[in-house]
Amino acid sequence: MALVVEDGTGKSNADSYISVTDADTYFTNHGSPTAWTGLSTAQKESELRYATVTLDGNWDWWGSITVTTQALGWPRSGAEDGEGRDIDTDEIPARVKDAQCELALMGTSNALNSSYDRGNDVRREKVGPIETEYFDGASMEPQLPIIDRILGGLGLRRGRVLGEVLRS
Repeated sequence: MALVVEDGTGKSNADSYISVTDADTYFTNHGSPTAWTGLSTAQKESELRYATVTLDGNWDWWGSITVTTQALGWPRSGAEDGEGRDIDTDEIPARVKDAQCELALMGTSNALNSSYDRGNDVRREKVGPIETEYFDGASMEPQLPIIDRILGGLGLRRGRVLGEVLRS
């Protein structure tokens, strides 16, 4: 099934924020990693789909969806970037597309739907036989620092509180 790319109209069947062609361009501009360039078009589409689901499943975006039947979290009305600039209601921010590409690349070596390391919040680790004990309340959420940095200001990461958030 062909990838359906959101074009800013709030498609009800969209499953990606970026096309394979545009993702290829992103990676060409970022060193052409062989983990991406070695994939078939169908594999790239699959990675982009998983990345989209991961984005929308892990971030609460500012503003509101523009069309009640739209499949994805963008486009949005009432959204601003981290500098307070309005984001047009038919726009998918470039940073969302960049984050999707980075997640798709991560997915080539580590399934985005796999279990995670509880935020490296290790209380005790024993090497032989291997044993790891985490602190109470250690996060079960994926640790995605590059994605957090790319998406900064476009919404809040679900399940994480990193300090006081003031909005006016």
